[in-house]
Amino acid sequence: MAGPGEFLVKLSLGTPSSLYWAIIDAGSNLIWTTCCHCDNCHVKTPLFDPLQSSTYKNRRCSTSFCTELHDHRCTSDQLCYFKYSYRANSEVEAVLASEMLLFDNGAGTIKNEGIVFGSVHREDNPDTALRKVPGLGRGRLSLVKQIGSSIDDKFAYCLPPYSNENNSAGQLKFGEDAPFSGTEDIQETPMASDGGEGSFYVLILTNISVGNSRLNIQFGGAQTTALLGDARSIIIDSGTSLTFLAKDVYVQVTNVINRECFYPPEQDLLCYHVEHNGDPYEGLPEMTFHFANADWKLPPSNIFAMFRSGIAC
Repeated sequence: MAGPGEFLVKLSLGTPSSLYWAIIDAGSNLIWTTCCHCDNCHVKTPLFDPLQSSTYKNRRCSTSFCTELHDHRCTSDQLCYFKYSYRANSEVEAVLASEMLLFDNGAGTIKNEGIVFGSVHREDNPDTALRKVPGLGRGRLSLVKQIGSSIDDKFAYCLPPYSNENNSAGQLKFGEDAPFSGTEDIQETPMASDGGEGSFYVLILTNISVGNSRLNIQFGGAQTTALLGDARSIIIDSGTSLTFLAKDVYVQVTNVINRECFYPPEQDLLCYHVEHNGDPYEGLPEMTFHFANADWKLPPSNIFAMFRSGIAC
């Protein structure tokens, strides 16, 4: 089962292959899966069994892929063993391995041999139901980089809305099929440097509007609270369900929302008593993130959450 804000894709692993659901994560470099020989793992989804695959191979610690991992060591039999932090409180321990990975592109099956991934054998946070994650980041171990030559280093995804009342499916595209064209809703904006991190896809935020009011955000004072040292930098991450702003920028936005008094505020001034006739977000403002040559308009349902009946935060 997918958690809130998670997006899943089908992929096949091993020989003979088995079909699995996996979480796509554009903010992570590593491909990993929890294996059936995992200690302290509380995964309820089907697990990958490396002993049942003829194409599974453990990778030695001398491989260049192993040195890409920050927290790795050699086992007694010279295998690459590592720890990997995923999300705020999750850490997995795994052996670096390689395996056959297969995709169904609608016209047939595409085989990718020798894909390097983490075979998870221990999970340090049993409250987290870890599954399988194909990292799509910019690092060398990501799926995009490993198959880059066959897809011309291109990929794209289109995600369904959070409410998804129509139960629509998103799309993940690679190579020549990646561009989404034929619609006037497509906008383009340049990618920016990720400050040397080597993992992230970054856009530069130029301004924010609340309703019809452009705020003329002052970014200069927010450098120390920004993840990449620049408050204008927005990381595109399909594995993170919330949008985060540098603290000083966030305060400027909330000050405007409070000043406009769309609804009476709750105690902390970030929650509001709303009145509606069927639509809980009626009367709340839209928000627009402005980038170079592109505007990303968010409806109230992507800005506010219903804390309880009649209270939006």
